[in-house]
Amino acid sequence: MSEEYTLDIDLNVLNHLGLNLYSNVPAVLAELIANAWDADAARVDVSVSVKEQRDGKQIVIKDDGCGMDDTDMREKFLTVGYQRRDKGSGDQTENKGRPVMGRKGIGKLSVLSIARKVQVFTQKKGTDPLAIELDVEKIQEAIENKQKYRPPVIDVPKAINFGHSGTVIILRDLKKRVNASLDAHLRQRVARRFSVISTDFQVFVNDNEITLQDRNYLGKLEYALVYGGFDESKFEHDERYVVRREENTVDEQGQYAVRGWIGLVKKSGTLQEGVDNLNKISILARGKVALEDILDSFREGGLYTKYIIGELEADFLDSTEKEDIATSSRQDFIQSDDRFVQLRTFVERELKYLARERAKLKDEEGAKKASEIPAIKEWYESLQSDTKTAAKKLFGRINQIATDEDHRKTLYKHGVLAFEHLRHKEKLNELGQLDINNLEIAVKLFSELDDIEASWYYQITEGRLDVIKKLSRHIDDDVLEKVIQRHIYNHLWLLDPSWDMATETPTLEKSITTAFDKISDKLTDEEKRGRLDILYKKTSGKHVIIELKKGSVTTSTYSLMGQVDKYISALRKQLRIDTANEDGSIEAICLVGKKLSDWEDTERRQESEKALEAKHIRVITYQQLIRDAEASYQKYLEKSKDKGRIKKLLDEIESFEDSAS
Repeated sequence: MSEEYTLDIDLNVLNHLGLNLYSNVPAVLAELIANAWDADAARVDVSVSVKEQRDGKQIVIKDDGCGMDDTDMREKFLTVGYQRRDKGSGDQTENKGRPVMGRKGIGKLSVLSIARKVQVFTQKKGTDPLAIELDVEKIQEAIENKQKYRPPVIDVPKAINFGHSGTVIILRDLKKRVNASLDAHLRQRVARRFSVISTDFQVFVNDNEITLQDRNYLGKLEYALVYGGFDESKFEHDERYVVRREENTVDEQGQYAVRGWIGLVKKSGTLQEGVDNLNKISILARGKVALEDILDSFREGGLYTKYIIGELEADFLDSTEKEDIATSSRQDFIQSDDRFVQLRTFVERELKYLARERAKLKDEEGAKKASEIPAIKEWYESLQSDTKTAAKKLFGRINQIATDEDHRKTLYKHGVLAFEHLRHKEKLNELGQLDINNLEIAVKLFSELDDIEASWYYQITEGRLDVIKKLSRHIDDDVLEKVIQRHIYNHLWLLDPSWDMATETPTLEKSITTAFDKISDKLTDEEKRGRLDILYKKTSGKHVIIELKKGSVTTSTYSLMGQVDKYISALRKQLRIDTANEDGSIEAICLVGKKLSDWEDTERRQESEKALEAKHIRVITYQQLIRDAEASYQKYLEKSKDKGRIKKLLDEIESFEDSAS
């Protein structure tokens, strides 16, 4: 061999086109597999070492293509920017006439972004095998010293047998971030980057052949639009809808055509596979992924976009006769180019069509699904035409967002209540038209309103009771105290079911709080240590003072009454100032962690409770609060078992068992 090999490249070029060119292993492997395709290989083997080498795992890529001789090594492989399509056989491979994937002559540098050492073994038919090693660290040293880098020639191991021809590339000393990509999904990730893998071009990963099924796309779909010559029989399934779109050109002149599909999955969660998110539309050119996701260039805002997946082949983006618009990494395009703009507009238009069709589909499916519950079917059939159409749309929306059957039932119940409320409002508008002889219609309307309100309140009560039961069963005393302290002020229904909404004005609340603060400042150190907070609310015509005691503190009736009396007096005084009268009764509630010290004796407790009642003071432990609240709501539910029409309907929805689930 007369001359040494030389790789002469500027540092900035290397950093952009080699060391930082690619972000993941599948993208790098795709470049090497594409090189094998261009070399007319029939088979490519990708192997990841199971056993750790001295410098960690290694990746081996072997193909049975045409290989390289000494001239090819110098003029093609070691020449960065070698324009394959401008030389030799040009747009097609020499032997098999395949459309050439490579174009810029920089894909080979991608290996330097994941491996610190790269060994290349190759043999062209009728020549001796060649082997060189690229060392990233030494390349960087040569560039920093403004020297040429000369990759050393290495021996070809006997274990490497090319047969007639081929190339073996070994990636060693892999960078740390690479190992995360070397998992069980590697074969699938590689499969998703090519549409040309077939019996004529086989790719194996760890001795397992890649097939169409490895891409695991089509089995996820429930609805798909297909374009061009794509084989729609791959979508055949009883529950799947396939629509062949006649229009598959993206420009008015009909020069730029696409083939492939855009689809929707039933559940958005199926598009998340570990760290891989399949919620995208990949763009392929010449059988290889050229853009990971065109959706990144625009994002539709609708809920349906979370269910989108697709794959379109757009060879016109990589036409040899036209300007090369691929970026340096060949993973994106110059997005201002007319070809890309036309494709983007086409995809956007198709997504809007997809959204409309999905809405129709979900409306039909939703009405069908809802009608599986006999009670809903009967209710739905009773609706008038316009209301019926609206209910059908509601069922469609529920069908789109329901996460499971329990969630679906809950949404059905709320939907029915909402529709009954709206229908009642429509009937109320008719009251102005009533004749005095038809007052029984008004009586019926009021009866229906009572039914609706009772059903709403029954639902609210069930929800509150469920919260109370969970607090009682699953939270220990210390945590329970903290939960109640945090929420008691805005959820007075825990103290009394009739206390729903606070009605005091901000000005009154502020002045009373100021008055309470003045009293708090005068408390003894012992009183301050025992008290957690003092709150004021007005609800249901009552002025309520809530004093929260620390759970670890034990106090007595006498001490408690002395403290609370000060706040009651301050409240009465402030009410006379702000409202010119006392404006309602005052009740004080003291929440304590422990019983009062004089409650251990039964007789003394009775005396204490009488004294507290006379002062309108209630003393409740945190646990007693939960028990009393649970009993109050349970009692209400039991008394409300005389169900009206709507309540019966809601119960039938709740009790329905879906045989399919």
